[in-house]
Amino acid sequence: MAAFEFIALDHQGKQHRGTLEADSSRQVRQILRDKQWTPLFVDTITDRHHASVPGRNPLLRRGMSATELATVTRQLATLIQAAMPIEEALNAVAAQQEAHRIKNLLLAVRSRVLEGHTLAKSLEGFGEAFPPMYRATVAAGEHAGYLDRVLNRLADYTEARMRSGQKIQQALVYPIVLMVASVAIVSFLLGFVVPDVVKVFLDSGQELPLITELLINASAGFQAWWPVLLGVLVGLVVLAKRFL
Repeated sequence: MAAFEFIALDHQGKQHRGTLEADSSRQVRQILRDKQWTPLFVDTITDRHHASVPGRNPLLRRGMSATELATVTRQLATLIQAAMPIEEALNAVAAQQEAHRIKNLLLAVRSRVLEGHTLAKSLEGFGEAFPPMYRATVAAGEHAGYLDRVLNRLADYTEARMRSGQKIQQALVYPIVLMVASVAIVSFLLGFVVPDVVKVFLDSGQELPLITELLINASAGFQAWWPVLLGVLVGLVVLAKRFL
């Protein structure tokens, strides 16, 4: 049994998206027809599936955030600790998810478990959501027979990593604000204040110091090339974000 995502129209022409578990796509289409819905799209949920769904938002192709991963891991650990089978635990956790993307992901993992794969092996097809260290730790927990404890530790680790990331972001806010304010002030001075001061020096007819001449040239260059400089600055910010 596999998980299928579908897009269908009801008798009023309203479009519906959802997920069903069935043995084949033909069975899913039959279930939809029994509800008097017209199936438009039915396909198996896989790690690469989101790119093929018509109208799918590209943001849905990403994995889970640290908060989502920690929550799912904690819920799964609690259910497995209560002696619930893995496939039932995955189904229960998926039913609790409000995000359709995460629900589809968990049901896809469940379908691989129902095919006879271990949980760690089932997670391998969804590398964007479950990092290699996460999958390796789950495999070790399954091998040792302490999957519930390992999942609890993974949830603790994910939450700790999330808190560390938040602290780093908060620590970077102040220097970033200072840098932006500094660039804005210097740009204002070069673009509006320095040109008015330059007129005073030019009218005096005196020989100007080297530093003053450099400042005047910088102001003239900024006035002529500020769109290019702004584009370069935006490009650097984008590159830095992708690198991080």
